[in-house]
Amino acid sequence: MGQLSAQRIMVSDLNKHQKGAVYKFSFAHLTDIHVGEGIDDYGSPGFNDTMPIGDVGYSAVSLRSSVRWINAHAKQKNIRFVIITGDLTDSGEKSEFDKANEILSALAIPFVPQIGNHDVRPHTHALNAATASGDSVNNVVFAGEFDTLKHFMDKWDDGFRQVRVYSPYSRHEQFFQNFMFEYQGFGFVFFDLSPRFIYGRPKTDHGPRPRLNDFPNGSFDWLKNTLQAFPDKRDHNIFLFSHQPPHQDFMSIFNGLHRDEYDKLTHALLPYRSHLAYWIAGHVHRNRSYSVHTPRKHKFVMKVRETAANKEHKKGLLRIINVYEAPGK
Repeated sequence: MGQLSAQRIMVSDLNKHQKGAVYKFSFAHLTDIHVGEGIDDYGSPGFNDTMPIGDVGYSAVSLRSSVRWINAHAKQKNIRFVIITGDLTDSGEKSEFDKANEILSALAIPFVPQIGNHDVRPHTHALNAATASGDSVNNVVFAGEFDTLKHFMDKWDDGFRQVRVYSPYSRHEQFFQNFMFEYQGFGFVFFDLSPRFIYGRPKTDHGPRPRLNDFPNGSFDWLKNTLQAFPDKRDHNIFLFSHQPPHQDFMSIFNGLHRDEYDKLTHALLPYRSHLAYWIAGHVHRNRSYSVHTPRKHKFVMKVRETAANKEHKKGLLRIINVYEAPGK
């Protein structure tokens, strides 16, 4: 792993040091954009609102800077697409989603948006949505980009992204953002660890602790079934993406999976460990690399790459992942 431009651009290489590895392509990772942060009510009044004109707010400025950098370097660095792992918005307002989409749509290459905990329940300083409806707003605002992705990627599976699934947390049907695609023999699996709580618990649904959403047709079911059914399992050729990372450290007390869910997840992933590439996430706003192990027998599962928040750097911050194909099966 390395860095360019005074820590603004991070670089990670997958499989590069394996004997006989062949370079395939690169993609960029941004996370924690938080469009609208620092502004109590972004755009017009209310949360089902209209975005402001121009790059209003420092987070929008940071995102615009990252988009310009990618456009200037995509061809040279062979960056094929951009993945954004959540907290696209700061408070789930439609104006914030629209502004994020406006800026990201200036990319010369496709982008893949994934929601985070800040995106699930729209609110302003004075108003709160009755349900965690941010996932449906996400589907509407980014519908055009998802249509583009279906034609750009080798294979696309919408999963449950557009299917209403009952959540016992919210007691409503939600659009859990679980989907995947394949690109040049690599699988890109996205799963939604953001719970949808009952209104008032917490008020804005910004509780940072993730959940497996382990219920019928929830995220955990979908992840297990997807990994089992993935047709071309090879050496380190399946990426996992979620807003929240699988960390178990001093920070996880506040914003990590509960211990029992971490145990359940790592044991479910263990049979696929030779196929798993990187788990890529944000949420904790830090640049960090580490390995995931089962907690009881301490067996290695996979490597994790956390990327810090784009919005915390004036010129933005992103990670480039250079993908090499390992020679073996």
